[in-house]
Amino acid sequence: MNTPRHHDEKLRLELIAEASKALAKGGPAAVSLRDISAACNTSTTAIYSLFGGKKQLLNSVVVSSASDLAKHLTEVKREQDPEEYLVGLATALHDWAVSNPELFDVIFNQADQVPDRAAQANGAPGAASAAAAKDSDATPDPIGFGLSRRDNHLLTAFRALGTDIDEFESIAKHLAQAMSEGRTKYGTTVDTSPSDATTLLRAVWASAHGWTHLEIQGFIDSAGFNDFVRAAVRAALKASRG
Repeated sequence: MNTPRHHDEKLRLELIAEASKALAKGGPAAVSLRDISAACNTSTTAIYSLFGGKKQLLNSVVVSSASDLAKHLTEVKREQDPEEYLVGLATALHDWAVSNPELFDVIFNQADQVPDRAAQANGAPGAASAAAAKDSDATPDPIGFGLSRRDNHLLTAFRALGTDIDEFESIAKHLAQAMSEGRTKYGTTVDTSPSDATTLLRAVWASAHGWTHLEIQGFIDSAGFNDFVRAAVRAALKASRG
């Protein structure tokens, strides 16, 4: 007879990982509590004890996925040249999404189907996750890309990771300063404000996100992404120069 597993943090993380695999393979319908608990050598009771139920488990998968993407973006080196930095951010988004298409879809398309997701940032209700939910409502631009949707999962993920959100909000200021000082391949100084830089970041995000979505859906080939994103970044930079 198997010894029952303790409902601890290790098991919670294993259940999230197993649910993530199921979600990546077949979407929300593929997440079976019985199959997930069996794969982790436990019972469905553990899921109800640690998360509260399937919806809360799915929420934890959403936040875990967003945290992984957030971590991937934070690892991009902050280049002095705005062009190189923007290309790096766009490429990081693209590469993560192509490697995790179902999870990318969950973050940006299916997450709204999971209730109370912001309040479940750590898999269970608590003061920290409640604070993250409040901050996600109040803060419109978590990483400088100009994202403004309510209950932003990336913001919640950054909070859950314990990352200083000011680091990401300063991206626009960094780009504005770099452009004002002429630190681009064009060598021309531009009087750029953080709000102008945020518009630039939105344009680059939209371009990279659009290509990535089309690629995942099979409409375009991945071979042209590098040339595309660099052209998109250069066009956005040139447009910002007036």
